Amino acid sequence: MKKIALFAALAVGTCLAAVNSLDQATLKDYLANGAPFNFILIDVRSSEEASTAIGNAACKPYNLAWPVQFKDEIGKIPKDQAVIVYCRSGGRSRSAAAYLSSEGYTKVYDAGGFMTWDGPTVPASEIRPASRLPEPSMRAKAATNPTN
Repeated sequence: MKKIALFAALAVGTCLAAVNSLDQATLKDYLANGAPFNFILIDVRSSEEASTAIGNAACKPYNLAWPVQFKDEIGKIPKDQAVIVYCRSGGRSRSAAAYLSSEGYTKVYDAGGFMTWDGPTVPASEIRPASRLPEPSMRAKAATNPTN
């Protein structure tokens, strides 16, 4: 029995180790100034909770409620695509991020909870439908080439 508990603890630890935290100040900076990479932003709250969502004109999130809708739709996203998840307070986003990692996604970021978000938001009417996956929520800012 102890071996099973130890194995389970190691498995969970391995999944969580592949998840990166993304502080909300960094996400706000991406929204304001552009991101260094393409990413898909996913709100894992229920649609009833998502009357507003993190985003702006340049970044429209998806709403894939954890766990059922999220697990049903996530397969549309390539495993090397950067995915940022958030929820109401951080618990579901942590679970969703760990699930992505366990499924082989390599660029997983947990942005925590909407309750502490003080950045830009979009109304529910601007949330992207799952049918648009795997289109990124935000594209990387264009690299500028200095001219001489």
